[in-house]
Amino acid sequence: MNTNKRHHLHITVLILLGAFLAARLCFWVLPELLGTWDAKAIDRLFLFRSSTPRFRPTYDDTIVHVDITDSTLKRLKTFYLNRSHYARVIKNLGEMKVSAQMYDFIFAAPSDPTQDEALIDATKTAANVYFGMAFRLRHEANDQEITGGSEAIPYLEKTAWNVGVDGNPDLLYRGTDPLITFPKLASASRGLGFLNLNTDPDGVNRRILLLVRYKGAFYPSFSFRGICDYLRVTPERITVKPGISITLKGAKRPEASSGHDMAIPIDRHGNMLVNFIGPWGRMKHYDFADIYTASEDRDEMAMWADELSGKIILVSEVTTGAADLGPVPTDSLFLSGGIHTSALHTLLQDSFITDLSAAQELIIEGLMLMILFTFSQTLSSLTFTLATLGMGIGYIGIAGAGFLYANLIFPIIRPLMMLAFAVTATVVFRFIKEERTRHFIHTTFGRYLSKEVVEELLNSPHGLEMSGENREVTFLVSDLRGFTSTSSRLPPQDVIQILNDYFERMVDIIARFRGTVDELQGDGMLVFFGAPLQAIDDPERAVACAIEMQRAMPHMNRILRERNLPELAMGIGINTGEVVVGNIGSEKRTKYGAVGTPINTTYRIESHTVGGQILISPATLEKISVQLSIRDTLEAQFKGIDRPMMLYDVTGIQGKYSISVPELNCASAQIQLNNCPAYMQKRCRLKI
Repeated sequence: MNTNKRHHLHITVLILLGAFLAARLCFWVLPELLGTWDAKAIDRLFLFRSSTPRFRPTYDDTIVHVDITDSTLKRLKTFYLNRSHYARVIKNLGEMKVSAQMYDFIFAAPSDPTQDEALIDATKTAANVYFGMAFRLRHEANDQEITGGSEAIPYLEKTAWNVGVDGNPDLLYRGTDPLITFPKLASASRGLGFLNLNTDPDGVNRRILLLVRYKGAFYPSFSFRGICDYLRVTPERITVKPGISITLKGAKRPEASSGHDMAIPIDRHGNMLVNFIGPWGRMKHYDFADIYTASEDRDEMAMWADELSGKIILVSEVTTGAADLGPVPTDSLFLSGGIHTSALHTLLQDSFITDLSAAQELIIEGLMLMILFTFSQTLSSLTFTLATLGMGIGYIGIAGAGFLYANLIFPIIRPLMMLAFAVTATVVFRFIKEERTRHFIHTTFGRYLSKEVVEELLNSPHGLEMSGENREVTFLVSDLRGFTSTSSRLPPQDVIQILNDYFERMVDIIARFRGTVDELQGDGMLVFFGAPLQAIDDPERAVACAIEMQRAMPHMNRILRERNLPELAMGIGINTGEVVVGNIGSEKRTKYGAVGTPINTTYRIESHTVGGQILISPATLEKISVQLSIRDTLEAQFKGIDRPMMLYDVTGIQGKYSISVPELNCASAQIQLNNCPAYMQKRCRLKI
C-alpha cells in the first residue's frame, strides 16, 4: 500500500471515530434535548403500531375501567360523589367476585363519620380494595425524610416491603413527605400504592416508577402493588437489580397451575417503560353509575357478575374539568388512570419494552462505522453520500422492525447523527483533498502540459496517484549535439534566447502529443509518456513526438541563420520500461518524477545519437503495433548491462500519426557533422 493511501486510510479512520465521539458528546452535553428527540421518534412507532391492525397489541380485558363521568353524576342526581357512593360500588363489585378493585384516589382525611364507616366496612368486607398514596420524590438522599404527615408513619412502617436488592440502590428514587389514604381506611384495604407519575423532560408520560425507597424500606406503586397481589408474589420474592430489572419469582395468574420468574426491565431510577396498547378508547370502560345501581336488581347483579368476575377493576374520575390529562406516546390527551391501567396491562401480559444495552448500542454503532469505512474506500463522494443516506433509512427500518416484532427500542437520533457527522466530514475532507490535488496538478504540470491534458488530469481522480506506484512509462531524452561548446563562444543573452526559443517550440510539440516534460537540464529534456496519464499508445506517441521534434529543427535553424546564430542539431533516445513514479521530494519542495533503471538506459541511448537521429530500444519497438521506418540499427554496449543492446534508427511511423523525418541535404549534413561529439565523428561521417 502506498504512502498516500495509508494516509487516506488513517484520516478516514479518524473521521469515523470523530463522528462517533461527536455524536456521543452531543448527547452528553445536551441529554434532555437530544433524548427528547429520540423519545419523540419512538413515540411515532407507538402511534404507528396502535393505528395499524396488523401490529396493534392484543388487549387483555382482565383489566377494565369503571369511570366516573359527567353522565354518572347526572344519573345519580348529584354534583359530586360522597363516600357512601364509593362504599356501595365497593360492596357491589365485591359481590360480583372481581379480583381487585383499584381506586385511583387518595382519601387523605376522614369526612362524614357515617359515610366513612360505611366505606371502611365495605372495604374490609370486599378484601380486595386498593387506594392511593403519594410521596415527594427525590433522587438524592435526604436526612429529613419525615417532614409531614406524621399520622402516616405507623401505617407505612407496618406495611413496608423488604425486597431483595442485588446491586447499588443509590440512584433509585427516595420518597419524602408521605401522603396516604387516612389510616383507618388504609388498614381496612388490601393495600396502598403511590400514584406519582414521572413525566419525561418534554412532558410526555412514557414510564412509571415501580418502587420507591423510604426510611430504608421499599413501597410499591399503585399498579405494581395490585399486580403483585394478583400474581401472588409477596415482597420476599421480589429482587431489585438497580438499572437492570425487578424480578418477581414464581409469578402466577389465578387460573395458572404453575408460576414463572418475571424479569421487569427498569432504568437506573427504577422506572419501567409502559407498553401502551393504544389510545384511551382501546380499553373496556364501564360507567360507575351502572355498578352503583346494579344492586337494585338481582338479575342485573347476576349479569354484571358474569361480565366482571375475575377482572381487575380500576376506578377513576374522568369528569369534565376534574380529569388529570397528559400526553402519552399514543395519545396527546390521556387520563392518568389510563397510565396506571397501561402499566397493569404491561405487567400482566409480561410484555415489556426493552432498551438496548450500552454494549449492544456500541456493537451496532461499531458495525455502522465498519460499513461506512468500506463505503468510503470504494465509492465516490456522491455515491458515498447516497449510500450513507440509504444506510440511515435502513437503520430506521431495522429499529422499527425491532420495536414492532420484538419490543426493542433502538437509539435513533445518535446513530443518525453519527452518520450525518461522518458523511459531512468525509465529503469535506475529500473536497479539501481534491482541491489540494488540483492545486498540485496545476503547480506541477501546468507549465509542461497542454491545458487539455491538465484538465483531463483534474477530471480523472484515478489518473494520477500522488504517491509512489509502479508503472510502465516510455521515456524520451533529447539533447543538442555540441551546443555546450558552441554556447561558450556566444554572449549569454544569445545562449538564453536560443534555448528559450528551442524549448518553447519543443514543449509545444510535446504537449500536442500528450507528453510530460519532467526535466529541463541545460540543453536537454526528459519527457514521460505514460505518466501521469497512461494510454495504450504511449510508445507510438513518443516516437511520433520525436519525429515531429526533428521535423521542427530545419525551420528553427533557418531563423537562427537569419539572426547570424549557429544552427542546432538534436539527438533523441527513446526507451520503455517499468519505473516508480510519484510525488518525490520533501515537505518544502516536491516534484512529480520517476525512479528506475529504464531512465538511465534512455540517457545512454540518447548519448549514442548524432544530430537529427532518433534511436529507440527493443523494449519500445516491441510495444509499437504500427509499422516504423527504420534506417539503420546499432549495437551498443552499456555499462552495467552484460549483453549489447540493439538500437533502431527510426525515421518514420505509419498508422494514426504517419509522419517521417525529412531527408538531410548536404548543408544539413555538414551541420550534423560539425555538431557531432568528437568521439562520434567517425559514425557521423558514415551517416552522412
